[in-house]
Amino acid sequence: MNRLFKLSLYSLFTVLATSVSNMAMANSTSAQQETFKPYLCEGNGIITHKDGVSTLNTLKYFGTSITIDLYNSEPIAAEQALCHALNVVQEYHYLASNYSTYPHVVNINSINNNPTQTHKIDPKLTALIAAGLEWYSKSDGYFNIALSPVIDLWRKHRSNCKGELKEKNLCTKPEEQALINAAQYTDVNDIQLNQKENTLQLKAGMSIDLGGIAKGWMTEKVYQQLKSDGLSSFLINAGGNIRHYGIHPQGREFTTAIEDPICKKHDYQLAKCKSLEGQYHEIVRGRDLTIVSSGNYLRYYKVKDREYHHLIDPKTLQPKPEGISTSVVLDGEQIFADVISTTLFLMPLQQALDFANKNNYVEAVWYLDETGKKINSNHFDKFRLEMEN
Repeated sequence: MNRLFKLSLYSLFTVLATSVSNMAMANSTSAQQETFKPYLCEGNGIITHKDGVSTLNTLKYFGTSITIDLYNSEPIAAEQALCHALNVVQEYHYLASNYSTYPHVVNINSINNNPTQTHKIDPKLTALIAAGLEWYSKSDGYFNIALSPVIDLWRKHRSNCKGELKEKNLCTKPEEQALINAAQYTDVNDIQLNQKENTLQLKAGMSIDLGGIAKGWMTEKVYQQLKSDGLSSFLINAGGNIRHYGIHPQGREFTTAIEDPICKKHDYQLAKCKSLEGQYHEIVRGRDLTIVSSGNYLRYYKVKDREYHHLIDPKTLQPKPEGISTSVVLDGEQIFADVISTTLFLMPLQQALDFANKNNYVEAVWYLDETGKKINSNHFDKFRLEMEN
């Protein structure tokens, strides 16, 4: 098989002391701003050129590995294009992060730290948040960027499940009342977004999380940047979000293998995972596509003998108990790849199938259980490449 693309006074002394302190803070902030150079390429990614392929690799953004391969491009032009692409990755990383603040931008973490303040935000962040709010309706409420207080509870318990607690099987999950209390702060109608003025204000106690939309959005913006730089053939792998354009250098359409989630979960130690073919459950072929999967097989922890994963159903405030993974193939609306894959995983199966079959830009396959039982949307076969036995 050809290469597969998988991923604080009042005396004079006090006044003087305060003045000195303020000067020190100003100098510290100035030094921080001078030290922090957000859009450098050098040191934030590795660019290589080999066998006619120019590649960018970076591990610094979105909590994942991002790789971009350019084909049919001269190294000097490719290096410039890859730097432009990295700048797009950096920009959306800074804007969407709910873990860190940065001196040059108001981002999600800034907003969550002071939710009732009216924040002036970048128009790009406005567009991203507006799209998230729009998909709340489109997804019948299964996609909710305001679910962050509930997600944070689950994340805290999952993060605490380590060391002795994990070894002695003493990990815990959030109490039902705590989840109900957190859910009081998840109403998207309490997000006051002014798209004309680019301002945002939340209700006290709220926070938002763009983890279910930002990476796919960023990937498509990188795609647009590469096209604007004149690239005719490339592949982006943003932590498993696959986006390609043009024709593979071998003169064929791009081929993407979708890994078997059970093999991945068990670190490929199962008998069926020993062969290369056994490590994948679908192979997708086509032109100008996005392929992305959502599932319960990577980020999870155990409480007693039950597994709890990171994809939380807004309707129940619990991880969805059924299903293993959902993989989507998009030949339109690619900017919503993460939204759609997450939505179709969380929806009841029939509702998810109906969604996919009604929208001709998406085809999907659901990996339903540990035995490998699957079901797919009506026209998934148009992208499916039959696997060799």
